Amino acid sequence: MTQDLGSVADSGTSHYVDLPAGRFHYRRWTPDVPAPSAVLVHGNGGTWATWARVGAALGAAGMDVLAVDLRGSGASVRPPAGSYGLREVAGDLDDFLRALRVHAPLLIGHCWGGAAALALATGAVADRVPPVLSGLVLEELPPDMAATATQPVVRDFLRMMRSSPEYVAKWVDLVCRDWHPVDRESLLEELRGTDVQVYLSAIDEGAAAGPLLPLLARVKVPALVLRGDPRRGGMLSDADWQLARECLPGHCVADELPGSGHELHRGDFAGFMRLVREFLATVA
Repeated sequence: MTQDLGSVADSGTSHYVDLPAGRFHYRRWTPDVPAPSAVLVHGNGGTWATWARVGAALGAAGMDVLAVDLRGSGASVRPPAGSYGLREVAGDLDDFLRALRVHAPLLIGHCWGGAAALALATGAVADRVPPVLSGLVLEELPPDMAATATQPVVRDFLRMMRSSPEYVAKWVDLVCRDWHPVDRESLLEELRGTDVQVYLSAIDEGAAAGPLLPLLARVKVPALVLRGDPRRGGMLSDADWQLARECLPGHCVADELPGSGHELHRGDFAGFMRLVREFLATVA
């Protein structure tokens, strides 16, 4: 599952789909034969590009992979403030699966994307029947959106969004110097292109959903919950992690990557993919 992409733009192909909320952009890696599906859901402030290497790796392994730009992100529709609650975002994700007739996908969500995937899978915030899923991978699921506002990784992201391009480039080169060039490039794109108001709206409006970790007890499909090191920017404290593990049903697993921060899939791509491969083997 290794690849040496020249740039983010070399990964996958771009597509658009019209949903009830507007036009959404997504990136796709499609094999030549029918294959199981994986849908990748980025975190707050991200775009499909956060998954450039993950999407290519899963596609090379024989999966039909789709990475969607959530509302307000990337090239997708940008509704006004007041439209970024978990109900709306999870509803978009459900509409996306239905419009593209994605059958029993594996949902992989990072942070806010993980919250949307969890809400969709459990039917927790919308009057909808949850779609059929093959499994969930929840990377750095926040304990609740209100808590994210106090996280150092959020303060850093906001500061970078408000800084000059030159300063941001130097910061990424320094802080993310061990990342693959494609992952550094994707982070730079996000920092330069994210709408600060949308970013803050997702935190403020998402907080109305309340605590997220107890929802893990309602997961009915196999799930892998992943945590980064809280001392390196990971979102979940030791107390949060203990609660998450206690809430998880027996058919789900929890794991962590020591030394990795909030961005497991970019900061420790090899470790992230190893855990996902192992999980996929159990799901299959």
